[in-house]
Amino acid sequence: MITSLLLLFKFGYDIVKRLFHDAYFRALGTVLLLMVLIGTLFFWLVENQTFLHAPTYAAATLAMNSPYGTGWGPQTTVGVVFNVIYLYLGVGLFLLFVLEAGKTMVRSYEEFITKMSCAKH
Repeated sequence: MITSLLLLFKFGYDIVKRLFHDAYFRALGTVLLLMVLIGTLFFWLVENQTFLHAPTYAAATLAMNSPYGTGWGPQTTVGVVFNVIYLYLGVGLFLLFVLEAGKTMVRSYEEFITKMSCAKH
């Protein structure tokens, strides 16, 4: 249990480290953050969502976990159009980011296994 938790923190650290050193991954993270900020501002200012609901809805929409239909979704025609465009642009970007983070975790795990097997010999 503790080993698994430590590995999880190590993988998280490796992802953050890569985010700062890899230009492609950093660009993906920056654009994804900008997408969430744009979505937050739009849903807060145009759709009159609360300041806490707006970033939650924006991030959940990009993660394909949109709470659409719960009353949080867009109420105006402009909001619905923005939401569709936001989904098409943001979901692909989010998937690329998650895939790159997954590659980093796999690479980190492979390096860990290699180090452990070399330490045993």
